[in-house]
Amino acid sequence: MMLTFIKAEWIKTLNRFLKLNRLLGFGIFLFVIQFLISCKEKTKIEPTSTSQKGKGFFVVNEGTFTMGNASIYFINLENDSLNTNEDLFKPSNNRPLGDVFQSMSYINEQAWLVVNNSGKIEVIDPSTCKSVAVIKGLKSPRFACEVSPGKVYVTDLYSNTIHIIDSKNYVNSGEIKCKGWTEDLLVYKNKVWVCNHNSQFIYLIDPSTDLLTDSIEVAYGGSNLFIGKEGNIWVLCSGDNLKNKTGGIFSIDANNLKINKKWLFDNSNFNPIKLKENLGGDSLYFITNGIYKYSKNENIIPSSPFISQSSSSNFYGLTIHPKSGNLFVADARDFVSRGRILQYSSNGDFIKDYKAGGVPSEFMFW
Repeated sequence: MMLTFIKAEWIKTLNRFLKLNRLLGFGIFLFVIQFLISCKEKTKIEPTSTSQKGKGFFVVNEGTFTMGNASIYFINLENDSLNTNEDLFKPSNNRPLGDVFQSMSYINEQAWLVVNNSGKIEVIDPSTCKSVAVIKGLKSPRFACEVSPGKVYVTDLYSNTIHIIDSKNYVNSGEIKCKGWTEDLLVYKNKVWVCNHNSQFIYLIDPSTDLLTDSIEVAYGGSNLFIGKEGNIWVLCSGDNLKNKTGGIFSIDANNLKINKKWLFDNSNFNPIKLKENLGGDSLYFITNGIYKYSKNENIIPSSPFISQSSSSNFYGLTIHPKSGNLFVADARDFVSRGRILQYSSNGDFIKDYKAGGVPSEFMFW
């Protein structure tokens, strides 16, 4: 009888113990869940931009063709940091930027992001990277340039036209017939200067009438141009090795439209890109398996690069810092994995590198 009583009490005690531990276990379980939720809320990435005017530059990351993974980065040069969220567009707009981010222009205090294979332009507030407008219905846009108040020209790869965009209403308001692949463009002395990659001409357009008024014969494969510090227009023609067409570099007097200096490449396999000018305005740089540099007063292009490219690198973009004169080079690497930005002094000494997205190619100081 006593043994039965002891056994019964022991069972009750055991049940109370198990019940207590089940409650304790459930309590611990709830605590862990609340803790994890709390941690998740605390580590949630807010869709904010760390881009600050005058602090650095935006990086155009094309992304891999057809994969829709284009992105925009901002590198703060004051503290040598990359923005916390890296890509600034997607978290700020809850959608990806698109397929092949080709170029970026600053127009009316807004950033125009030309997304080539998506056939659109995303207009954003550069301080927040939030979308202001989307201009759709473009075939394969390349570069955008404001040619007069309220009017923007956009070049195109396949449409055989230059698009005219009403920048106040963000709509395609017309077109200028221009056969072939139109590329880089700028406005100077009341003329719009346009590269045509499928010809040996630079085209001139009157922005007040939207009419093509003149052309200047240069070399095949016009790819980029800029206004030199001496006031001339400098043009890079990259040539085309598949068509056995050679290119060259040209200096054009903007007043009389005459070529005052030229360097012709001696073979069609020499296909430089991204012609730039140093801070002093007396030397030129371009990319072709490294960075080449030479004086505007030289008669021949150097036979070896100023900055060599390693076997694991693919130099794909170039800009010059407007104050320090340092070079920033976009390295696309294998065109699939993340690229990087390399900084060099004006003497060609390596300084440091920064992370980039897939296929970095262009820059915009802001």
